[in-house]
Amino acid sequence: MAYSLIPPDDRGLATRVKRQLMGFMSYLMYLLPLAYAVDQGWVRFGHAGLVLLIGAALAINIGFYVAIRGRYTQRFADPSLMVAQVAIAGLVALVIGYYIDGPMVIVLALIFTAFFFGVFSFSRRQYLALTAAVALGYMVMLALKYEPSQRSGEAFQLELLHFLILILVLLWMSLLGSYIVRLRTSLADKQGALTTALERLKELASRDELTGLHNRRHLMDTLGQQQDRARRFGEPFAVCILDLDHFKHINDAHGHGVGDEALRAFSERIGSQLRRMDVIGRGDSGSTFGRYGGEEFLLVLPYADEASARAAAERLRAAVHATPFDTSAGALPITFSVGIACHRTGESLDALLKRADEALYRAKAAGRDCVEVAA
Repeated sequence: MAYSLIPPDDRGLATRVKRQLMGFMSYLMYLLPLAYAVDQGWVRFGHAGLVLLIGAALAINIGFYVAIRGRYTQRFADPSLMVAQVAIAGLVALVIGYYIDGPMVIVLALIFTAFFFGVFSFSRRQYLALTAAVALGYMVMLALKYEPSQRSGEAFQLELLHFLILILVLLWMSLLGSYIVRLRTSLADKQGALTTALERLKELASRDELTGLHNRRHLMDTLGQQQDRARRFGEPFAVCILDLDHFKHINDAHGHGVGDEALRAFSERIGSQLRRMDVIGRGDSGSTFGRYGGEEFLLVLPYADEASARAAAERLRAAVHATPFDTSAGALPITFSVGIACHRTGESLDALLKRADEALYRAKAAGRDCVEVAA
């Protein structure tokens, strides 16, 4: 695989690498005015010093790039090493300032550009700490550059003006930068809350309000996924329509409130049995069983053939038949009938469900509390 300057498979790392490369471009951008100043004789280290400075800048940026691109910095709190990069850029600018006689605008521009890279990541404390470090470094640079006897001259007074401008701009950037960081943090928090809310809404939209099971929409999506898998890999699956026997009698005799209790109790009983037993050995039972409508429920059995689907349905039927359900009207014996259909190659979901429904009708006609498989 060809090496990529910017990693395509890691968004966070790609962002950090891009920032580092932008910083390197900033170094290159200031080489032109610096080279012009050297050519004019305004910089005491001359062309030899310019070549040495270019070499140092290349070494610094290559080192940062390798550390960040190689993921060696991911264990740090600041994996982009932004504080270190800004601090080193400030130090380079101060070294250049020591050797410049006149156009200090080059130094100021380099420091301002370096600080600008922290606008989207530095806290106010970090900004103020770096501002204090640069201010101290600038004062040390001036103390080394000018003898006491030179500090009353016009050149030194101009340097003090540059120093005042530097401090004022850096303080302003610290306030602006920290404000932007707070905005980004607030937006990130709101985006996280919105994502959570959307996931919650999506979950609610796929759930039946009464039983808490997945609803018809989710079940149809699950069937569509199984159909796609069957077409692609030739894997079988089956559907079971479960219908409570004589449910209308429960509502008529005890009221709809008790009927709702029965539906919830039935959902819990089936759900617990699906978790205990091997539902054909695969699939998430929580997403393959749900309320189809009224007193009908749908169970999707991935990888199931006719024999295994019948065996699963019989185990569920026996578990429900064995123990009455506790309700506010007392213990109610509840049974259910099952219609099973195994997916056929090329068959539509409507046709599959129709065959399962016909099998369910036969189970009802056969006396209920039994399992029928579509022909």
